[in-house]
Amino acid sequence: MVTVFILPIIALIHGHHSQELIDLTKKQRLNSRSTTYNQTLIRYTTKVLDTILLNQDKNFRPVNPDNSPLQVEVDISVRSMGPISEQNMEFSLDCYFRQKWLDRRLAFTPINPSKPEIPLASKMLKDIWVPDTYIRNGRKSYLHTLTVPNILFRVRSDGQVHVSQRLTIRSRCQMFLKKFPMDTQACPIEVGSLGYFSKDVIYRWKEVELDSKMGNMLSQYQILSLSKSERNVSDFRYTDRNISVLNVYFKLQRQQGYYILQIYTPCTLVVVMSWVSFWINKEASPARVSLGIMTVLSMSTIGFGLRTDLPKVSHSTALDVYILSCFVFLFAAMVEYAVINYAQIVYIRKQVHDLKGLGPKSAMGQMFSAGLMGAARRDTMQVDDLAVEKEEARLKAVPWWKKLCNKDEQGNTSVFYRMAVKAAIAKKTLRNGDPAEVVNKIDNFSKWAFPTLYIIFNVFYWVAYLHLIPDEIDSLPNISGGLY
Repeated sequence: MVTVFILPIIALIHGHHSQELIDLTKKQRLNSRSTTYNQTLIRYTTKVLDTILLNQDKNFRPVNPDNSPLQVEVDISVRSMGPISEQNMEFSLDCYFRQKWLDRRLAFTPINPSKPEIPLASKMLKDIWVPDTYIRNGRKSYLHTLTVPNILFRVRSDGQVHVSQRLTIRSRCQMFLKKFPMDTQACPIEVGSLGYFSKDVIYRWKEVELDSKMGNMLSQYQILSLSKSERNVSDFRYTDRNISVLNVYFKLQRQQGYYILQIYTPCTLVVVMSWVSFWINKEASPARVSLGIMTVLSMSTIGFGLRTDLPKVSHSTALDVYILSCFVFLFAAMVEYAVINYAQIVYIRKQVHDLKGLGPKSAMGQMFSAGLMGAARRDTMQVDDLAVEKEEARLKAVPWWKKLCNKDEQGNTSVFYRMAVKAAIAKKTLRNGDPAEVVNKIDNFSKWAFPTLYIIFNVFYWVAYLHLIPDEIDSLPNISGGLY
């Protein structure tokens, strides 16, 4: 009975151990095969690299069988752009800079035909020939080295070399600021060889890519387009030799939102504030003068405070034109108050001149005695409005040449009566032409003239700079031909 139960157990244990042995044997075989393959691959790769390095001389460039120039393909993938400095006239960008060229000395037979490329460490670049490519208009560029040098190095079985580097390039950008801040700029990147002429090495564009999210990274600019070109530049050392150069231009349009909020709107409000003086009483000289001075100082602070961020160019910009025009309106508002004061004084002097013949020191007044003056006062009291109107009508009917010759028919009236009529006419003229009324007319005219002129100026200003005046880069003969 015991034997009946033990035998199945022994068989089960034996079968379990047999399965484990079979699995272990398969794993050992697979590991052995993998180890053998890896060792073979390592030996082959080592042999290939030794062959490549033995056939390679990094001091000499690759030579094509037909002695044609070596062609280097350049590919740039821009990841981000900025900052852009108007004061230093430069811009920077972060990109992947890729180069491809064919070096038949690096050709090899791949162990796996489906994978003709082998990736290599970036340290091996120092053991092979690489083109001496540099940024012709660069100021300060560097290779990213965190956490390791950001370099991708691959060699294809036919000898084609592919090198990709992550670079931050800062280069100069000639800016045209006559339409600032409504300007459009074209910032270039120029790629060329430092020591090889076009008969030795020529550069060709493959592609220039822009990251789709890069537009949101620029706070003041919008990328309109890019244009790339290939050209040969003559060497100043040798007139019969050229250098192959690649150009790519990034056309950037400035956004006006910042300047409208920070400059144009405050300047407009300051100009409008200066018009408040037209509603202030003309007798309140301290209030009107203080308001004018305050607006001028405010405009100076707002307008010229931001000039420190711009290069010291010799020509005026669109922003300068607007600020100076606002200054003209502010000074005109101050001059208006000086004009009305001067007009009031001149008008009073004119009226005093018209009445000077009736003063106590006149010859007529010294001619008569106090008794006669009393009679004159009695005659003056008897002058009515009808007599004054008749005298005004008579004076208007007298020819001008009689007035010059003092030939005036006075009739049979007395001297004192005529003096009284003349005094009544002068008083009526002074009452009808009150200096305050004349000054008020100037203020009332300024209340609508200044806003109207300012609105007309703004309409012409914005239409001209946004639509009529062309961008300076459009007037260049060929933007793709280079600005430098």
